[in-house]
Amino acid sequence: MDQPNTNPNPDDTGSSRRDPLAELQARVEAALDEVRPKIKRALEELDQKVDAAVAEIKPRAKNAMKEVQPKVDQFVADVQPRLDSLLQRLSARIDELRRDLDERAARTGGRDDTTPAGQLGSGSDSSPPPSGD
Repeated sequence: MDQPNTNPNPDDTGSSRRDPLAELQARVEAALDEVRPKIKRALEELDQKVDAAVAEIKPRAKNAMKEVQPKVDQFVADVQPRLDSLLQRLSARIDELRRDLDERAARTGGRDDTTPAGQLGSGSDSSPPPSGD
């Protein structure tokens, strides 16, 4: 009577039993080898279809771009002066604010005045009020 193999490492027994994991891995690899050519062929066909679709759409896209380009150019021509004007107004406003801050700094005489711009001080300032020139 044969006794069951109780050795945890079957390779040490010299038996010809295969490892189930190795057998499964071999079967998976064989299946992959079998389907690889089919997958490759399917990808090549898909690549050809995509190329054909792009070739078909490309002229229509170019025509649409040619048709739209004058409208885009006109839009830019219409908007550009407005953008320029807005930028000039913003620049002028920034310059005005900078002058106001410079005047404020000059009035405070370089001391550390923590009163935010646009608010009145505590009234303890001994300098004369600015003239209305």
